[in-house]
This record gives sequence, structure tokens and C-alpha cells, in this order.
Amino acid sequence: MANGELDLSSGVPLYRQIKDILRTEIVGGVADPRKPMTEEQLLSRFEVSRAPIRQALKELATEGYVYRKQGRGTFPVPGARVHRPADVRPGALYQYLSDSGLRPASKVSGIERVEPPARIRDRLGLAAHERLLHFTRLILAEGEPLVEADVFIRAPEEFSPSAAELEETGSAFVLLERGFGITLDRAEHEAWATAATAGHASALGVREGSPLLAIETVFFTAGGLPAGWRSAVHRAEEFKYRFVTSG
Repeated sequence: MANGELDLSSGVPLYRQIKDILRTEIVGGVADPRKPMTEEQLLSRFEVSRAPIRQALKELATEGYVYRKQGRGTFPVPGARVHRPADVRPGALYQYLSDSGLRPASKVSGIERVEPPARIRDRLGLAAHERLLHFTRLILAEGEPLVEADVFIRAPEEFSPSAAELEETGSAFVLLERGFGITLDRAEHEAWATAATAGHASALGVREGSPLLAIETVFFTAGGLPAGWRSAVHRAEEFKYRFVTSG
């Protein structure tokens, strides 16, 4: 797909190639957010049938890279490199970044078994003095810091992953599922704007006081039991989180 051209011999579906080309142009600021991406324009550009064009635009819209204006077309969403759609399963952000071609990496530190603060204990409904696995994770996308997360995991005492194992998988819950059959079913999120502390500024490479997106999450197992708590701060200009509500 050099220079935004399709590779008909690669075996990669055409819609996926088109989607990747357009996403790269949107993320890189090449696509003009004021100009619509019309089917006719893309048909002329890529010289393919209408089906892969429509599928590519549909997936880009689902993932938050484009939005549709009735009667006007589909427009690029400027700004953030990472558009997390609502259907990413709990604990799978790292895998989503990898699937999106953003070459994620993570740095884990401070692994320990501790009694969580009272606020977290109450949110998880824990017994007094119950100890959780605690660590801090810094997630990078394409070599740039994106998210700093403070994580508490409710897991058997024999679950004691190393920093290397946590960094390789990108999720403690992946290791829990592999080793103990504990799977996540859902997560509850609270999101708000906050200002970078000195610690956040150092970890994320932003100025102290810069706007950040904070998301606090409680994870639940398939049996409905609270499985963990995470507080994550995101570089606001790089990260957008798509929510879906129903009534």
C-alpha cells in the first residue's frame, strides 16, 4: 500500500486496505476535515466496486475516525490518533491498539500485593483487609506515551505475574483468563476532564496543568463479581472514547 495505493496481490481484503489508507491519512492530518469523503470520489480514486468502499467507511465510522452528515457525506474526525469505539471488550485496549496498527508498548512498575484505599475497597465490595494485586502501567502508541493507569486486580494469591509478562500481554486480565479461567463480562466507566499533575506530566510528556481525560473503570467477571479497578489518564488531544447509551 505504498503511497496510498492498493496491493492487489497481497491477499489483504480491499476494504481493509482502503480503510488502513484512509485511517493513516486521517491520523496524519493529510485528510481535510472540511471536505467529505464521498463514495464517488473514493470509487474514482481506488477503482474498485462500491462494496469495499462502503465497508471501509462503515468501519471507520464505527471506530470514530469519520462521521456522517445527512445529505453532505462522510467527514474525517480531526485530532486524536486513537479513537476507542464503544464495542472494545473490557480489558482489551492494548489489543485494540495493536489491531489498529498503532504498535503499542507498555511499561509496568510497582507490582505489589496491597490493601486498597477505602474508596476502592467500597467500590469493589471487598472484605476488610483483602489484598489486591496493584501496579502502574504506562501505555505507548507508536512510541509516544498515551495512557497512564493505576490498576488494582482482584485475583488469587498465586497470581503473581512479572512486569515482563504484564508488558508482553498488555493486560493482566489476559493472564488471568489463561491461568485461572477468570473472564470479564462488562465494565462500568466514569469519565471527566482533569489537569495533569507533576507526575502525570512527567509520564505522559505534557506540561503540568495540561488537560487530560480521566476514566475510572470497575471490571466485572462473567459471574458478575467485581474483578478490578483502574484509574487511567489519557492525553486528551490524542484519545477519543466513543460511548453508546440506550434507553
